[in-house]
Formats: sequence, structure tokens, C-alpha cells
Amino acid sequence: MNPTDTTQSAADSGRSMLIDFSGFCFGFSAGIVIGYFLFIYFQPTDVKDVKVCPLEEYDSNSLDGILHEIPLWVKNPDCDRIDWVNRFLEIMWPYLNKAICKTAQDIAKPIIAENKEKYKIDSIEFETLTLGSLPPTFQGMKAYVTEEQELIMEPSLKWAANPNVTVVVKAYGLKATIQVVDLQVFASPRITLKPLVATIPCFAKILVSLMEKPHVDFGLKLLGADVMAIPILYRFVQETIKKQVVSIASKRPVGILLVKVLRAQNLQKKDLLGKSDPYVKLTMSDDKLPSKKTTVKHSNLNPEWNEDFKFVVTDPETQELEIKVGKHDKMGMNKILLKELPPEETKITTYNLLKTMDPNDIHNEKSRGQISLEMTYKPFNEDDIEKGAHGIDIVGKAPDGTPIGGGLLYVVVHEAQDLEGKHHTNPYARIIFKGNEKKTKMIKKNKDPRWEDEIEFVCEEPPANDKLHVEVLSKPPKKGLIHGKETLGYIDISLADVISNKRINETYHLIGSKNVGIVIGYFLLIYFQPTDVKNIKVRPLVEYDSDSLDDTLPDIPLWLKNPDYGRIDWLNRFLELMWPYLNKAICKIALDVAKPIIAKNKEKYKIDSIEFETFTLGNLPPTFQGVKVQVTNEQELVMEPSLKWAGNPNITVAVKAYGLKATIQVLDLQAFVLPRITLKPLVPTFPCFANILVSLMEKPHVDFGLKLLGADVMAIPVLYKFVQETIMDQVASMYLWPKTLQVPIMDPSKAFKKPVGVLFVKALRAQNLREKGPLGKRNPYVKLKMSGSKLPSKKTAVKHSNLNPEWNEEFKFVITDPETQELEINFGKDEKLGMNRISLKELFPEETKVTIVNLIKTMEPNGRQNEKSAGQITLELTYKPFKEGNVEKEDPGGLLYVVVHEAQELEGKYNTNPYVKITFKGEEKKTKETPANDKLHVEVLGTKKALIHNKESLGHIDISLADVIINKRINEMYHLINSKRGKIQIELQWRSS
Repeated sequence: MNPTDTTQSAADSGRSMLIDFSGFCFGFSAGIVIGYFLFIYFQPTDVKDVKVCPLEEYDSNSLDGILHEIPLWVKNPDCDRIDWVNRFLEIMWPYLNKAICKTAQDIAKPIIAENKEKYKIDSIEFETLTLGSLPPTFQGMKAYVTEEQELIMEPSLKWAANPNVTVVVKAYGLKATIQVVDLQVFASPRITLKPLVATIPCFAKILVSLMEKPHVDFGLKLLGADVMAIPILYRFVQETIKKQVVSIASKRPVGILLVKVLRAQNLQKKDLLGKSDPYVKLTMSDDKLPSKKTTVKHSNLNPEWNEDFKFVVTDPETQELEIKVGKHDKMGMNKILLKELPPEETKITTYNLLKTMDPNDIHNEKSRGQISLEMTYKPFNEDDIEKGAHGIDIVGKAPDGTPIGGGLLYVVVHEAQDLEGKHHTNPYARIIFKGNEKKTKMIKKNKDPRWEDEIEFVCEEPPANDKLHVEVLSKPPKKGLIHGKETLGYIDISLADVISNKRINETYHLIGSKNVGIVIGYFLLIYFQPTDVKNIKVRPLVEYDSDSLDDTLPDIPLWLKNPDYGRIDWLNRFLELMWPYLNKAICKIALDVAKPIIAKNKEKYKIDSIEFETFTLGNLPPTFQGVKVQVTNEQELVMEPSLKWAGNPNITVAVKAYGLKATIQVLDLQAFVLPRITLKPLVPTFPCFANILVSLMEKPHVDFGLKLLGADVMAIPVLYKFVQETIMDQVASMYLWPKTLQVPIMDPSKAFKKPVGVLFVKALRAQNLREKGPLGKRNPYVKLKMSGSKLPSKKTAVKHSNLNPEWNEEFKFVITDPETQELEINFGKDEKLGMNRISLKELFPEETKVTIVNLIKTMEPNGRQNEKSAGQITLELTYKPFKEGNVEKEDPGGLLYVVVHEAQELEGKYNTNPYVKITFKGEEKKTKETPANDKLHVEVLGTKKALIHNKESLGHIDISLADVIINKRINEMYHLINSKRGKIQIELQWRSS
């Protein structure tokens, strides 16, 4: 073949391929565009209406499909509906959102700073951090109490959020932006208040755990693409999150600590004859199980035991083995951190015994002897951890190195139902496994006890052929009674299924249970009832006449009469459970308040003494008939509960005067109150409100008995009416709306961080900057930023090839807290030339100060790099606080502070992804003169990523600023021009300089 022909053929072939490729690219692009428009503009029009029908008409398959969408209060009669809490959250969410985000940033900053150098990262910054506008919602709430002085609440939480968390990471000269969007969380937490105490707030600790693995789903955008759309990565992230959350919230077994108590030496003498009877108590911290003890070695100061013990470990990073020697730990003690023990390694160590665990206690200087232990920590295999109780990971296999086939039998005794004793029902459970016996706590007078006790047995071999004997017994209320302990039933559970399936969770019928007695007793009771009792007539309210309705109206709960009021049964249940402790706490506070008042007035009225013989509010708590939650435009949350209290207090006061003694007793209290509780102002700092204001919406009704010398003096009509009116008038004069009782919680000025002044900064010059490389050239510029401000840094011009640059450039910064804020100074790209900070509290108001600041390499106080000089910068600083009082006409200027709160009922033709653009005289921050004749232009726009219709106006408003100058502040909801129903809430403040 001719070479020319070959070349021509190759060229033709290449040209053909190029044409084919170009055609493919054009056709593919055109297809994408056409498909996009077809998808957008040719949506199907034959969409059918949604079929709505009651649940009873659904078949089983359809019910299964929607079951997870049904609120928990519908599916579970133990759970209460809590719509008012959701309303409360909805109103508070803008402030909670900011408070949570601020707390998250404060927690993240030191963690980021600690790990930046470790992973060679230049910087990690939050570009945006907001949890969005959609708050979590509670699907229901269950509350109950146990015999362990604790109150347990189990809410069901769902959160379909629209957060925008954007993190910018810079490393190795590259920059990556990571964005978290579209968050979904379904969780079932258990909140335990324990122990309950008789001091406000009536509990000492809050414990939070998860009843099942949470469902967490979110989008993760990296370089513009959602990486969570990759199935393998999505599954990995889901499982990792669940494991991490469970490991934090659930504290399940992760290993076993084998301890051998060898010997002790040189113990102290504890009696007159120079003898001691030592034994050792070993306890694992954060473990509910009792201590394990060695045998007692009589009359021995150097005993040997060689006894073995095993402990289940749930958190080797924080748990400690507590060692105590002798009765009441009098011979000595110590602690061993588990994180100091290498896994799978046997370690023999001798520990000094101490008087106390206080490191500064001088008694620890005296020797109290030593104890020698042999310890081995054996973690469980990760691959063998299976799903456990409540859906949380627990142990499946024992660790390597334990006897062949050894492991852990983990037993959770949840509850029993329909128990019935012949003479008493104070149940507890006894668990017997291979001769080892363990017991749950006893619950008094309860046919349906709930224990939730955890019991562990360490096994030498698989108990495949063994049984677990569980017996429920009842203990008599007092020792020495004729009727002693009795069995309420038992069950023997084969453990073969546990070995095969790793976990079983069943309800067992007790053998020998007397449930039949309940049925017989019930029918006997019905049989011997009188036969001439008429049935109560039950009718719906619509059938009542007006007179009958008037009679029953006071007894109908407010949530039933008024649709604005929410039902709050769970709160009444909460009050019922907490009342024994609240009762004592309230009585104690009342006594503390009364004592100085009595002492002050005793001499005035010639009274010898006034003493409270008894003071209790009784065992009947108040009940809430309903609650209304509403919000105003004044940054406040208003709640109006309806309170009724038919109490049985016993308040007895003994008064002695003129040689006589009179005893006055208050009893049979009834109170009907309609208070208004206002939380204001709402602030973006926990607890998200600065004051609690309490007032009464109507005069309260208070009725009670008053016994004097054994007779109820309130039975005297004239006196009763006088006391009633006096109480109502006195209370009304103090608290009837608009008068209020104000309880301050925090200083709102600190919470709001409102502008209080302006800092004027003039960057003058820099000297002796550090050279760069062999050519010694630098291109310096200065970045200035105010700490605690969301605004970006301000920069000077770049001075090329200059180690002693001059700028003379001016900048202004709005100050919100001059006591804590700092001016951050950074030099050059990525702060490579140097940095420093200036604390604002070092500046005197209205005084201009020229200062020279040394540049350092890092803000670490002990950084070695700071020993070498990086140069200096000279700044001129003036802090001018805002003036208080009225603004005069000749006032030179000030700060216009704008808060864009929210918009409602926005509607776009093509999109509704709104943001707000604010225009004011072309100036963004500080005005140069009083803007009394100016207007603020506010426009709401919608945007989306699209080829066309990517931006549109959703409405606008022009706000005259004259009212702001006169009133200092306005907070209004404005109707948007060119919008059908759109509104926007804007708050404006004027501060004069």
C-alpha cells in the first residue's frame, strides 16, 4: 500500500472519529437539556386525589406500610400526646438554634486546635452553621417512677431538618468545602432524673440513654456532589454513627477484667493488741453490682489470699478498679485506671494503700502498707458483638484467653405483670444459675413491678445444657409477721437458644402463679353487689340542655372547651410522681421565707412565739387542665396554663402570746388559678430566655378550712366571705395582669450581644518583618477580625517586596462585649508572617492610643517558635461607646442595627428558596449621619440552580426610618409589595455614637 494512501486513510479515520465524538457530545448535551425541559414542563396532569380513610378500613399490609408514620401516642396507650411542647419548641427554635450552634462551635474550637498539627491541617473553619428552621417534634411521652428514687421519661423524637453546616478545610495548599444537608433523626431516648431529693429542682442528676439504635440520615456534599449517594459509603457512615452514638449512650459490656488478689504487706495495726483482721473489697466504678470481697485473714498484718475475681468492663477509658482494705476502708484504699492496663497482657503490680483518695491529704504521707494484684484485661472480639437488649450492641462471645468456650451470660429482668400474693405483694426476683444466686430490688405493694435490673454471670463454658431458674417472691412488709416470704411463681429457662441466637427477649408465664385468684375475686365482687343500684346515664355533650351544660361546665377540662388549649396529661403524671419531693422542697422554702417575717413582726404585735407544728401540702398534687402557648412580636413566649388544686394540706401553727397558746390549722385547700407565664426576652443563649414573668389573668378562687380551738371558723359565713375577698383582693393587687412577678434568670444584654460601641482601627506600619527564602522578599498585608463576630476579616492593601511597609488605612468594627472581645491581627497568606491579639478591655473609651504589637508565630502560650522575632506592627486604636438617651438633631451619626427574623407565606412562580437583600444608601454597616429622612429597602428573592428562572423577586418593602430614630427600636411584621400574602418580620434599632 502506498504510504501516502495510508497517511490519508489514517487522517480520514481520525477526522471521522472526531466528527463522531463531536456528534456524540452535541447529541448527549442536547439530550440532557431537552430531557430536563421535558421533565420540568411536561409533568403528568392526571394526578389522582389522595384517598383518605379511617385506620379501621386498612388491611394488614397497608397498616404495616404506614405504622412507622403513626405517632406513638396513637399506637401506645402509655404514651401521652404533647402538642403544646412541640408548639413551645417551634416558637423557641430560632433562639435554641443559635444557642446550640454557639455551644457546638465552642466545643469544636479546642478540639480542632488540638488536632490541626497532628493531621497537618492548616485550618478548619465553619463557613455556615445553622440547624435550619425546622425544629424536632415529639411523637409522644411516657413517664413512670421506680422504687429507686428516680423518675423516668421516655419521649419519642423525630426530626426532619434542613440544616446548613458548611466546613472549609485547608491542607497541603488545597481547600475542600464539606456541607451537611437534609438531616433526619429518629430517636427514643430515656431521660432519668435521679436521685429524687427534697430540694429544688428535686433531682441531683440527669441521665440520658437510648432505648434503641437511632436512625440518622443526611446528605454530605463534597465538591458539589452528594457523596452519601454512594451506597457503600452511605452504609458505612450509617453503621459508624450508630455504633458511636450507642457506645456513648449505652455503656454495654466490652470486655472482662480478671483480678487475682495475691497478698498485702506491712498493714497498720487496728486494735490495742496490735492485731488486724484484713480483707479486700473490690468494686468496678460505674457498676451497679455490689463489691466483691476476699476472705478475712484473722490477726495478720501480712496476709496472703491468692483469690480470683472477674469484672465486666463497659468503658475501659474511664472506669477504675476501686480497692479498699478492712472494715469501712480503715486500713487503706487505692484506685487503678483500666486505661493503664495493656489488653491481653497479665500484669503483677504492688500498690501503696492511702488514707483517702484526695491527692492533697497530708494523711497519705504516712505509710499504710501495700497490696499486690495480678490483673489481665481481656476485651471482647469486635466481630462477635451482636445486637442486644433494646436493639443495643451487647456481648456475643467471651474474649480470647478465657477458658475454652467461656463467656458472659447477661440477664436483664424488665418487669412482671398480674402478680398476686396470698397475704402480701412486695415482689422481687431471684435468679439462680449453677448455684450462683442474685436478686433484684424489692418493689413494695405492686402487682405490676418494673425492675430493669441488669445481672451478669461469667461462664467457664457454654451453658448450652443448663437452665436459668427465675423465681418471683414477695417479702412481708415487716419482720416477725405470721405470714413470711411467699412464692408468686417461677420459670426455668433453657439457655440453649441463647447460645445459638446470642439473645432472646421473651415474656414467660410463671408456673404456680395465682392469677386465677384475681378472676375469682373479681366475679365474687360483682355477684354480691346490691341489685337495686341504678346505672349512671352517660350522654354526649350535644344532648345536654343549657341548664345541664351550665352545671357541668366548671368540671370540663379547659383543653376540651377551648381548642387553643393543649392537653398535658404527661405533665400531670410528672407532677404526681415528683410531688412527694416537690412537697418537701416547697414547704422548706416557705418556712425559710416565713421565719424572718415572723421574727420581724413578733415584737410589733407582742407575740412570744410563732412555730409551725406541722407543715405539709398533703399527698394530692395540683393538676393542669390545659395549656395555651402563644408568641408575640416582642421576642417573648407566653404560656397560659389552667391550674386546679383540691389539696389535703396539714399546716398547724402554734401561737403564744400573753401567757396563752392558740393552735391554728389550715386544711382542705381548693385553688383555681389561671396564670400567665411569660418568658422574655428570648435570647440565643441557654436557657434561651432572660426573665420569667408571672401574672394572673383573673382573680384566683381559694377555699380552705381554718381550725381554731378545734372548730372550723371558716364555717362562719361573714368571716368566710371576708377572708375570701381579702385573699383575692390582696393577690389581685400584687399579681393581677398587667401587674407581674418578675424572676430574673440572666442579664439579657450579655445574652443578646447587642452593639455597644465602635472600634476605630488605623493600620499604620509594620517593621522588621521576617525574610522569606534567599531573595528575602515579602508581599505583606494585614487581616483584622473582631472575635465573636460573624463578619469576615478586613484586609489592607498588599505591599509588594517590602519588609517595612506603611499603610495608614482605617477600619471600623462594631463592638458587642468590650470586656471579652479581642482584635485578631494576622499577617500574610494563612498567617505565615505572624499574628497577635489585642484585648479591648485594655483600651480606654474615647481615648486614641498608638501601640506597637510584637508579631508571633503561634498563639500557643508555650510555643517555641515565638522565641524568634517575627517583626512588629503599629496600630492606632480608638474605642467609642454608644451614647445613652435621646438622639439630638445635631447628633453626628450612629449604628442602624437590623434583625431579619422571618417571613411567612412566600410564594414564587418558579422557586421558593428565599434570601433577603437589604439596601441602605449603599452603606452596609455604619451610617455617617442620623437617617431620619431615609428609607431601608428590603427585598426577598428566591433562587435555584437552573439555566433559566434562577432568580426571582418574592416581594419588597421600603421602611421609613423616622420612627426608629424617635423610638430607638421597632419590631414589626410588614406585608410585602408585589406578593399575594407574603409578610416579613424586621426588627430595627438605632444607636447613636
